[in-house]
Amino acid sequence: MNPDQMTIPYITDTNIASYLDKMTFAKNTFKSDYEKGYDTEYGNDMDKRGYIIGIELSLYHERFIDLVKNQAFKVIRTEWRNTEFHMITFYYADDVFKPENIIYKLTDEEDAFVIVELIEPEKLGFHYTDEKDQKRPIALFKALISSIDDIYPLEYMMKPEFILRKDI
Repeated sequence: MNPDQMTIPYITDTNIASYLDKMTFAKNTFKSDYEKGYDTEYGNDMDKRGYIIGIELSLYHERFIDLVKNQAFKVIRTEWRNTEFHMITFYYADDVFKPENIIYKLTDEEDAFVIVELIEPEKLGFHYTDEKDQKRPIALFKALISSIDDIYPLEYMMKPEFILRKDI
């Protein structure tokens, strides 16, 4: 895929708030529920305050190309909870705004959030070898929502660093 084709559209959509309000809002922060209420496919890259500084997605290259070419990755400016937010989506809107997805605040300041889908580990091919291990759902990132430009600058959201790895 030509890198020039990897564009992320920037749009304004004030209707997003109504979708967010219908979703489940976690009581705890994302960091405090980690390894208690959910696991992730990969380790969480978080700073000491709980802000995510790196998101890893498992996408086969065909799926990634499909999402990028069809502009599923979007940066959306919206107003929610009387605050202006920017949201970057990692999937199509139908996958992001499912009412059963969970919104986690990253810190108690409630200035950044993630939308995750909780999936049973077996559906993703994970199998626990030790019966004593507690099975927790896997959190799959669907979107990042932020009102803070110093940690999540708009320029970065529009041109994130995609690192593609091909398994041998």
